[in-house]
Amino acid sequence: MWNEEDENDGVDDDFDPEKERRRVEALPIFQKAEEISELTQRIVDSIEKDDVKLIHGNFMLEDAMMITVKIVGAEAVDDFIIKMENAVLIKIHARSLQTKTASLLLQGVMPAEYLHLLRKEIDSFRSLFLAWIKTFHQSPKEGDGWGLFVEE
Repeated sequence: MWNEEDENDGVDDDFDPEKERRRVEALPIFQKAEEISELTQRIVDSIEKDDVKLIHGNFMLEDAMMITVKIVGAEAVDDFIIKMENAVLIKIHARSLQTKTASLLLQGVMPAEYLHLLRKEIDSFRSLFLAWIKTFHQSPKEGDGWGLFVEE
């Protein structure tokens, strides 16, 4: 059905997944995202009220995890539009995580110092994020169909 030449279309024979993994893991933004994930896990583990842990903890862990996942997703492509879409999702999850810290503070379920530390890490992440998105090459081949990042 397909000839052998078609089987390798779009595949880079020099691609080394292990080398790419190490490159992404060495990025300061990825390392900060991992720190946020670990800190979030510790905070969730320290919540003593089961109902609060169940409701807020799962969402907080999801937000922290998605930040890291979307960094990897953005780094996996050369497409400006896809990179920016991932960047928007990263921002949404980081802000959601920050909002949940405010909710936990208002409920008084844990020491404020822990939550302030997480908020400080998210703010530090934001600085790295701003520098990171400037590395995206802003020459998309075509728009996203919505006119969000490139006028249609």
